[in-house]
Amino acid sequence: MKNSLCGFITVLSITLVMPVQAQKTYVGVLGGMNFADLKIVFEDQTLTDHDVQSRTLFGVGGFFGISLNEYLSVQLEPMYVSKGGVYTKPSIPDMTISSSQLEVLLLLKGEIGEQVRPYILAGPFVSFVLEASLKASMGGREFEGNLLEILKRTEYGALFGAGISIPAWKGYTFIEGRYALGLTNMNKGGSLDLTDGSVVVAGPTTVPGDEIKTMGVQIMVGYQLSLGGW
Repeated sequence: MKNSLCGFITVLSITLVMPVQAQKTYVGVLGGMNFADLKIVFEDQTLTDHDVQSRTLFGVGGFFGISLNEYLSVQLEPMYVSKGGVYTKPSIPDMTISSSQLEVLLLLKGEIGEQVRPYILAGPFVSFVLEASLKASMGGREFEGNLLEILKRTEYGALFGAGISIPAWKGYTFIEGRYALGLTNMNKGGSLDLTDGSVVVAGPTTVPGDEIKTMGVQIMVGYQLSLGGW
């Protein structure tokens, strides 16, 4: 899977750096809500008394695009996004899992219309974990641990979405819905300490589950400005 994603990114990156004098280029900004969730899988299928609750987080970023023709374009998009979820199990305190990630997406976008333009988009992403934490309440105290000790630092995934853009000023404003699916098992194993000031709960506190993958439904709004071409 990683080889396929890297190959696709390489091909589209070559397209992005080709001479663009005959192509239409554009830039923009976007931001909005990420209704983040986690997929946690146990090898022991008898462990069923657990759940993961989603969290309402956020994402913000920018993009640069090249139109290949009137209806199809390639879009490079760096984004700062928050991910996570709340792991619940009756026998242990709830665990709030949070991560901040720098995500780089390479999206293929297809759109139709003259003024109001509905569109779809899809493509791979690679995400770099900047920080990650686990929080839990125990004995009236709020404990926190650094998840960078037991989570992988790089994530690969895919994004699918659809939206609509409307002329505004010298460009377009848009709103779109997205579904981001992480394809990497982020759990690398190990243990971590939980701390609350000078109070330390020593490991082996571990992330629950044998497989942990991120996912999220995103609602984004933004503005796109043409740089010219054609």
